[in-house]
Amino acid sequence: MTIIHSPTTAVTWTLTEYGSGQNQRRTIQIPNRPATVGRSDQADLCFAVSSISKLHAKLWTENGCLYVRDLGSTNGTHHNGAPIHQAELAEGDLLQFANAVFRVGRKDDSNIDGTMEESLIPWAQTLLTFDRLISERSVIPHFQPIITMDRQSTPGYEVLARSNLAELKNPAAMFEVAERLGQDATLSELMRDESARLLTKANRFDAQIFMNTHPVEFGTDRLMDSLRQLRDNYPQLRFTIEVHEGAVTQLDQMRSLRSAITDLGMELSYDDFGAGQGRLLELVEVPPHVLKFDMQLIRDIDSASKNRQELLRSLVRIAQDSGSVTLAEGVETEAEHETCVQLGFELGQGFLYGRPTPLDQLQ
Repeated sequence: MTIIHSPTTAVTWTLTEYGSGQNQRRTIQIPNRPATVGRSDQADLCFAVSSISKLHAKLWTENGCLYVRDLGSTNGTHHNGAPIHQAELAEGDLLQFANAVFRVGRKDDSNIDGTMEESLIPWAQTLLTFDRLISERSVIPHFQPIITMDRQSTPGYEVLARSNLAELKNPAAMFEVAERLGQDATLSELMRDESARLLTKANRFDAQIFMNTHPVEFGTDRLMDSLRQLRDNYPQLRFTIEVHEGAVTQLDQMRSLRSAITDLGMELSYDDFGAGQGRLLELVEVPPHVLKFDMQLIRDIDSASKNRQELLRSLVRIAQDSGSVTLAEGVETEAEHETCVQLGFELGQGFLYGRPTPLDQLQ
């Protein structure tokens, strides 16, 4: 008779999220018992990722070895890039449930960080909250006024992301989770659609509505499909589509985007101009309808050197000569406002003129 002895040193297996960004590097301790993996909160290891099945896979140990078995999931389980039904795992292997990828690790019990397993619970709750954010449309668009520099009118509002869910109240938290789940475009589309729905319901057709896009949407058919649907669903609204300056790199793509947006009866805006490379070539070759100068160029411009002020004046003139309306972002003081007027800006946005507010509180 052969006797198999258990290892003298107990081993604990772990999964470390694999991907870009610090928040994708959390380590999860696998329970020392058979454990299910899935999207459902009934799973032992719950990941609120839409592509993961409710009960996706099973993990268990035998004689110190770790095994995985797919439970008939929709999008499959992969071991080191290959689809599997069942496999033995080794330290350093890549384990993938649908599109969520983990690195397999192992530790002696004497070296285990006791906080690892606890970290799963709040993050899993955050991911489940994000699922609610999307499925229940729990976003609350806020609107910030865009004013003419003579302060005589408010020709537009920018839509900014907020929600009523405690874990995801601010846009940074929302898009951080969205990026991790590959749902950046989905959240961006939801913000545009929900703000348009609320404006139409309130019969607010009196201003240009500036709507943001996410960099991952740029140059994709999905963006154009979403904009066509937005136009079809809300024909009375006047849309300006904002593209971040950092995405303005390909002239041919920008020409196509501007042409398509114009055909939809919308306008194009470059956001945060001057935050990165200050893309003058793209500005001249494919001028937007509105050019929004980044707040870092505007901050304390009243006390800036004459050289800096003259440089900004030149950029404003170049933009206007190219056919763009110029907008100063982030104006917070009267002195900044007065200087922006002197430099030739036509529109302004910032806390001096009004903070972002829900539609029902909008004057």
